[in-house]
Amino acid sequence: MQIDIEGRKSVEALMAGGKRLLEMVAVGLPLLAVLNEMLRLAEELASGCRCGISLIDPDCMKSLRVGAPSFVQDRTEANRNHGNDESGPCDLAASLEAPVIVPDIASETRWSPAWRERSLADGRRACWVAPVLSRTHEVLGSFALYSPTPGNPTPFQRDLMGELAHIVSVAMERAKMDLSLRRSDESFRAIVETTPECVKVITRDGTLLRVNSAGSNLAGSPDPAALVGACFYDFVALEHRDQYVVFNQEICSGKTGFLEFDIITLHGERRHMETHAAPLQSGDGSIVQLGVTRDITARKQAAEQLWKSAALMVKVEQISLSGSFCWRPSSGGISCSEQLYRIYGIEPGARITMDIVTARVHPGDRHIVDNALEQARDGKDLECDYRLLLPDGTVKYVRMQAHATFSSQGQLDYIGAVQDVTERRQSEEALYGLRAELAHVSRVNGLGALSASIAHEINQPLAGIMTNARILVRLLNAEPPNVEGALETAQRTIRDGHRASEVVNRLRAMFRKEVVMTDTVDLGEAAHEVIELLRSEIRRKRIVLQLKMAGDLPPVTGDKVQLQQVILNLLLNAVEAMQGVGDRPRRILVRIDRDDSDDLCVAVTDTGTGFEPENADRLFGAFYTSKREGMGIGLSVSRHIIERHGGRIWATSDERFGATFAFSVPCCACPVLDQDGPGARCQDARAEMGVAMRIPG
Repeated sequence: MQIDIEGRKSVEALMAGGKRLLEMVAVGLPLLAVLNEMLRLAEELASGCRCGISLIDPDCMKSLRVGAPSFVQDRTEANRNHGNDESGPCDLAASLEAPVIVPDIASETRWSPAWRERSLADGRRACWVAPVLSRTHEVLGSFALYSPTPGNPTPFQRDLMGELAHIVSVAMERAKMDLSLRRSDESFRAIVETTPECVKVITRDGTLLRVNSAGSNLAGSPDPAALVGACFYDFVALEHRDQYVVFNQEICSGKTGFLEFDIITLHGERRHMETHAAPLQSGDGSIVQLGVTRDITARKQAAEQLWKSAALMVKVEQISLSGSFCWRPSSGGISCSEQLYRIYGIEPGARITMDIVTARVHPGDRHIVDNALEQARDGKDLECDYRLLLPDGTVKYVRMQAHATFSSQGQLDYIGAVQDVTERRQSEEALYGLRAELAHVSRVNGLGALSASIAHEINQPLAGIMTNARILVRLLNAEPPNVEGALETAQRTIRDGHRASEVVNRLRAMFRKEVVMTDTVDLGEAAHEVIELLRSEIRRKRIVLQLKMAGDLPPVTGDKVQLQQVILNLLLNAVEAMQGVGDRPRRILVRIDRDDSDDLCVAVTDTGTGFEPENADRLFGAFYTSKREGMGIGLSVSRHIIERHGGRIWATSDERFGATFAFSVPCCACPVLDQDGPGARCQDARAEMGVAMRIPG
């Protein structure tokens, strides 16, 4: 009975020590500090044995061998001798990915006599080694116990080696993750520092959190760190300050935007700026502004000079890089300003026809212009963004807007303008890239913290269950069986099982949000807001997005943010489905209407790759995905949200290409859900792809 009590104390000491080591890993202490603490714990529990750790991960630590303090007093000599002595059984355990037991070093012949002599001279008579393996069975090193007497390890010593080898692997993977995060952050800093534009991150109250060298030089400071913590509002010219404060608050509320304003540098110089800004979630969860700002003082001065030297109409056009035109569809006649000739790269004074204009359109955007010309047949106002491909290979981004008018004879005329937005688009692309890099850094950081937390939480009850199971077997195998001790150990096993279950439940609850059905939601307004959020992405992917809503639609009851999350998931899936489409126009139709059950139905139809009809029921299952890099989470979460709103979500695939994803939710006045099937009117969305109202991309 005394042996069992001592064994139990050792197990409890191992569990407590393992918990302490995992806490050190979780808070991010250096790998060497964790390993040294582990060696100290091992020698306390290993009954006179000495310990050593050999790591062979070249990416994380290059080469590291750690010996416990009891080897020799001189640490430099200890590392050198210990490294030489470990080269035999430690390397074998790593190569075999299995434990290596040397019961008697004096009679061991697998390695050189020099290894045997050094080991015996150091007082080591037996050597037991466990490999250190990652979750993917990558060899990371080995963990060794050295006994002063010949023999095999006890069951507890085997458990000790296995448990500590596992903790070494956890610590190593955390160290590799931290290294990856540092490299990612360094890569981001390199991108930011090499861009010629001012890149800044500011809080809602205007405090500068980060600025690159280009930004600090623009402000008149050679050191970016000297500006961190300063208020950016103090640099904005007084007459523009209120406007910029409102602009920054809108960005920190989740919007994107563009603004021109003046700043006063530290040297008292006035500069004219333009900025593209987007919201960004900071480490503490608050929303801050990520802005890319360009000094356009020279451009503004040149524009002002042109304003003074040309006629009024020509001066406006030249400052805004736009040209005006008049088009009569019935005759095909087009008249335009000189600036429009320059934008299209056509010799001034040449006769312009619609064929000449469309010939300048980039082939990848021809469907966008064709869609606008189709709308012109119905006398609708026109607005679209597309690229020009000039004969010399130059690519320009332009925006066209035209207003439909009718002459006294009833003939349809269009009066409009085309603006060159190439520089603005380039700034938007730079902003998009920086946001993606920052999001990646944030995800890696969050993944590291989450992984460490899960390892810390789940490892303790699982280790307890395994240890209790081993003790239970020994107690029952005793002669006679120790039933009382076995019952007590079984109770501890049940307790640890409940602890593991509670950890899983807490992790599930962390990602679950209960819906409170108290708000009245306008689905049309909610869809508009989501489309505005994706406008830049849709434009960048060269997609024509159309929205069609029935009149006098009633509101629904539910959580607006969660319903918008579903719409956002369906739109992003539609965008991704057309990623490689090049043989047909890229179109998305969003339709909102009542279905046959008088519920409100939202349908998203695309011209992408579609899906196999037999997989329709699997699309909304957890972790099922048809995308190579997908996780199978978005549609599963969407189904969960819609079902909690008393609704239904489904998908249909077109025979040729594309798919429709739709959901229906009860109106405020009609809370009962028709479970028999989705409405027919939403399923007809694909037939109306070409006649819906267009949302400018």
